Parts: sequence; structure tokens; C-alpha cells
Amino acid sequence: MTYRQKSLLLLSLFLYLALVPSLYASEPFHNIQGFYGERAAGLAGAFTAIADDPSGAYYNPAGLGFTYHDGISISASNFKNVKRSYINIDTPGQTYNQTHRGFDPNFIGLLKNYDRWKFAFSIVNTYNYEYNRADQVNYPLVAPSINTTRNYTKERYNQLLIGPSLAYLINDRLSVGATLYYINDTKDISRTQFQQFSDLSYVMRSFVDNRTTSGLMPVLGIQFQPMPKLSLGASIRRTIVTGGSRLYNEVYVDSLRPRGSSAVDFIEGTGSGFSSVENGAITSRPKMITSIPETTELRAGVAYFPSSRFLASFDIIHTSGYKKFRSQDQVSVRGNRVTYALNDQEIRELTRFATTNFAFGMEYYLADTFSVLGGIFTNEPNTKPISWTDSAIDLYLQSVIGNQLRAGNENTSLVYNIARTGTDPRNEYSKNRGFSIGFSWQTSKSSLSVTLIQENGRGNSRIDPNSLSQAFEYSAQSIYIMVSSKN
Repeated sequence: MTYRQKSLLLLSLFLYLALVPSLYASEPFHNIQGFYGERAAGLAGAFTAIADDPSGAYYNPAGLGFTYHDGISISASNFKNVKRSYINIDTPGQTYNQTHRGFDPNFIGLLKNYDRWKFAFSIVNTYNYEYNRADQVNYPLVAPSINTTRNYTKERYNQLLIGPSLAYLINDRLSVGATLYYINDTKDISRTQFQQFSDLSYVMRSFVDNRTTSGLMPVLGIQFQPMPKLSLGASIRRTIVTGGSRLYNEVYVDSLRPRGSSAVDFIEGTGSGFSSVENGAITSRPKMITSIPETTELRAGVAYFPSSRFLASFDIIHTSGYKKFRSQDQVSVRGNRVTYALNDQEIRELTRFATTNFAFGMEYYLADTFSVLGGIFTNEPNTKPISWTDSAIDLYLQSVIGNQLRAGNENTSLVYNIARTGTDPRNEYSKNRGFSIGFSWQTSKSSLSVTLIQENGRGNSRIDPNSLSQAFEYSAQSIYIMVSSKN
């Protein structure tokens, strides 16, 4: 191993601390991304058997059938604070924190009543994360040959749902409904990394990765009231991808390389092709992924109204898993030498594991126009559990055989790359629990509510493929302000 290679290996931890967490931390590691609508947030999302305001278009469109007024609902998360902590990332006591703060409108809904027919239109901003980071490490003790490492990252992740809803009140006890959302899901990342060594040589890497995915999300619902004080509801939704595009571009420069065709590496890819020129080798890679997981979600709920002032509701939310497989083999040519690499066929950035979550909420009217709401909920991870044992085995195979099995001669090679647990982009696992507390002021024509959501979780993560897994902590606080009017 050369002097430069040893330095790069020692510094890999710093690179992954600065880059990999910001690249993947915004991707949904849980299926519950937020709460939408006035009462749903205060009830911790236990709204499937109620759904009697414009936000019912999202939770259970059949609930719209039991509304008797036209309405407009606008809600906004005026402050959201998310903190991810990676414990003992390198040495005991060393913690890496990543934070996100933002202000985003998350729901707008309109509702029109035509006797037994109800029409609605809603816009739901399920998540919207933005990160801007600048990290710098000078003269690291673990790598004295390094003078400085600088990383600049800008990222944005967003998903928007837009669409109409229709509900029909079959009789005084039974209603059915449907919503058809158009999905726009985007990911935009730009990053620059610069590293200078003690001999004043340097390496520099920059890339952009932009993806846009479009699709449909139909939601079907039913709501039944077997008795005046009891309501039952259920809804099912599915993500259907209809199109997408992606552009990836990367440039790598090493000042120690001689001038010529090998001086600069270029990696470029889209949804229709992906190739690279790296250190003189031309590689054909599998085309890039332009879709998102096509999961199915089933909600079932019950609501009980023992009096005109009090209600209690309970929801079960089951979200299916998702896996997709295709050939991800690569062919590299360097001069007269050809290498064919066999890779695992699972597209791990799309892999989701099934989850079942629960929500329980209550509402009590302290006065005719003032109520207090509260609830608790779970938010299980949709990722595979991350174990210390798996990371230890992965590091052992990497040190012994480089996680590769190779065969061939001096002109042709066949390589099988063993899938590394450390390079899985789904690299966080935490079981989250949360609660909500809210207050609502209502009149016959309008209402205003304020809700606080607190969510915490613990688990494991592995943000550096060259180190063992580490403990992980999640903390998020959101304040929702919701305004609605009735006619």
C-alpha cells in the first residue's frame, strides 16, 4: 500500500462523517413522515375512523361523506427541528450530530358539500428537507500526512401530493370515498470535497445527483357507524410510479497523476445509461434508478364518542415492504484488459421492510369553543436491523479478500463483488415513539389550532463502511399551526 493510499484509508472516516450522513439521512427511514390536517395532528394521526374535515382526503376519503359544511383547511409546520446523533463514531465519547430546521406548509384542503356527494381537493407536502453543510478538518491526529479536508454539501428532498377526492354517503351510517393523488418526488444533491496533503498535493471531487419521480397514489376508503357513539373506518393506498428522470455527474482530480487521459476521472449517468472513465479504465455501469418504492399502506381505525365533549380514537397502520431486482453487473476496459464484475441484483436504495404502527388519540372540550387534544404513536423503521456482528464480518471479509472473488488471466477477469453491509444506503435503524399535544379554538365559521409533536428513537447505524456499527439516537420536534373556515 502506497503512502497516499494509507493516508486516504485513514481519512475515510472523516469523509464518511462529513458526506454519507448528509447524503442519506434525509431519505425516509420511517413510513410516518408527519401529520396533516387540524384534528389529525392533535390525535397523533389516529384519524381514519373520523376523517370529517378536508384532511380526511388523505387519511380516509370516506370520512368526507359525514361532513355537512363546505370548508377550507390550511395547516403549516411553522418550525421543525430534527437531530440525528451517531454515538461513539470513532472513539468512545465521540458523537457526530446532524440537524435539520425548517418551516414548511404541509397541507391545504378544500371541501364542497352537495347533499350526499362530497368533493374535495388537497395538497399534501409529506416531507421537505433541506441541508446546507460546510465541514472542515485540519491536521487530523489519525492521519498526520493530511493538512486539511473540506466538504461542502447542499441537498433537498421533497414529496408533494396533489389531487381530488370524492365521497358518497350511502346512508346515515355508511360512506365510501376515493382520492387520486399525483406524486412529485425529488432529490437534489450537490457536493464538493477538497483534500490537501502535507506534501501540498491534493485531490478534489465534486458531483451532482438530481432525481425527479412522478406517479399516482390512489386512496380508497370506507367508513361505517354501527351506533351513534362508535365509528369504524379503513383505507388503502398504493404508490404507482409512472415516470422519472435522473442525472448524475462526478469529477475527480488527483494532482499527483501525470497529465493525460488518466489525470481526471469522469462519471456520468442517467436513467438510460451510466458510464465512467476512472484512472484510464472505461466502465459501463447499470443505468441509474429513477423510481421510488411502490409500497401499499392499509389503515384501520375505530373512534368512540362517549359524550358530546369527549372522543377517543385508535389506528393501526400497516405499510408493505418492497424489493426490486435487476442486473447490476459492470464491464471495465483498460487497454487490452477486460474485467466483468458480478454484483448483487438487489437495488438496495429501493428496499423497504414492512412496518406496523399504532396511534391513539383523545379530544376533550373544556368549553364549547375550546378543546385539548393529545395522542401517542409509534414509528417503526422500514430498514433492516443493523447489527454489530454483521459489520464485524463485513470488515473481516474486506480485509482478507476485499469482499471479492476473482478469477481469470492477465487479459480477462471475472469478479464477484460480495454485497457489503457497510455500503447499504439504508444505513439507519431506530424504533421511534412520539406524542402530540394540541389546543383548538372553534366557532361556527372558523377554527385555529396549535399542536406540538415530539418524536424520539434509539437504534443503530453504520454510516462508515470502514468502521463497526454505532449507536444511533433520533429526536424531532414539530409545531403545527392550523387554520380552517366553514360555510
